[in-house]
Amino acid sequence: MIKNFFKKAISITLCIVMILSLVGYSNYPKKSVLKFRPDGTFKIIQFTDLHLSPKSDSKTIELMNSILDSEKPDLVILTGDNVDGRYCNSSQAVKCISDISKPIESRKIHWAVTLGNHDTEHDGIERAEMMRLYSNYKYNVGKVGDYNILIKKSNGIGAAFNLYMIDSGSYNLGGYGYIKQEQVSWYLKTALKLKILYHKLPSIMFFHIPLQEYKNVSKTLNIIGECNENECVQSANTGMFHALVKMNDVKGVFVGHDHNNDYISKLNGIILGYGRCTGYDAYSKNNYERGARVFLLNEKNPSEFKTWIKIYKNIR
Repeated sequence: MIKNFFKKAISITLCIVMILSLVGYSNYPKKSVLKFRPDGTFKIIQFTDLHLSPKSDSKTIELMNSILDSEKPDLVILTGDNVDGRYCNSSQAVKCISDISKPIESRKIHWAVTLGNHDTEHDGIERAEMMRLYSNYKYNVGKVGDYNILIKKSNGIGAAFNLYMIDSGSYNLGGYGYIKQEQVSWYLKTALKLKILYHKLPSIMFFHIPLQEYKNVSKTLNIIGECNENECVQSANTGMFHALVKMNDVKGVFVGHDHNNDYISKLNGIILGYGRCTGYDAYSKNNYERGARVFLLNEKNPSEFKTWIKIYKNIR
């Protein structure tokens, strides 16, 4: 009986080792520290298009401080054009990143970043190097390139939710950047690995430049929020949305880039949405108030998350 017990134990251990080898466990996020609160909730703030540069005043940072204090999130996501590289040299860009980090790091909130088209436009910093700069901060849970972030169950055992962070590039084909075919392949492989480990793991995907499918949803009447400008979408369609439908794990895609849009809609069962432009030095229509998007996840029903826009009322 004891021999049989040890045989079963060895067999189970070998299976686990094989699975971890198959899924490339070492490629998972380096700081797996996020988990649902004891009450089963998890809150995310999406800041987008901060457009920080040496000419920026303090209003954008004031907004971040105010919203972080009022919402008290578990995680902050920055979805690109965090630094406006058109107006920075490399040392100035590093200073802007430091300024961005302070409201989050000082509150000991975990955070993650993806880049936009302006982050490295003229500041002399490569995209991989900029991502390394962000990942060096204590509470940053990101990594270089495309990556995913697991959110553990409230008891700390196993994962209950997943976030994909994708780099949608800068400029290509005479237009804006786009998600490359190899990135779609990375997503498909990662989603399959997560299914092997966790069976069903609902996810949200974040990047900067909208998919071409955003133009389809905005032409319908089924949108919630503001649509004040034509979508400036990716210059090529390499099938990411088709891959999302196929894998059926991503429940929502959220971007930035178009400063006057903050709507959400749904296509083939997947929410396509925008954050709310955060930076005061980003273009916008007159009197367009800045803010952030808030997400509230529920461990008991993680596929059905709540989301809303938080507007910052600037008193100046």
